[in-house]
Amino acid sequence: MKFLSTFRITKGFDTWLEMYKEIEPSLNELGIKVLWAGTNADETKVFDVTEVEDPAVFGVLTKREDIIKKRVDAGVDLESQEVIETIGKDYWA
Repeated sequence: MKFLSTFRITKGFDTWLEMYKEIEPSLNELGIKVLWAGTNADETKVFDVTEVEDPAVFGVLTKREDIIKKRVDAGVDLESQEVIETIGKDYWA
């Protein structure tokens, strides 16, 4: 399953990306893979396309203390996390 989501950040995209690269191996082990991520012009929101093998596992982003701490320390506003839409069909050029 793929979905488009967004969340607010307070420390810029580079800080978020550095944190993501730290937690990426743990997420990949759980079957969570960010396919694309980008930010708005003032780097206060991240938008991403994420693929998960098991949607029930996605809750780890809000339940696992080590991941929560890294996200908060990187400026992620956890309460702003929003799944905009699930993606049924897609095309990547």
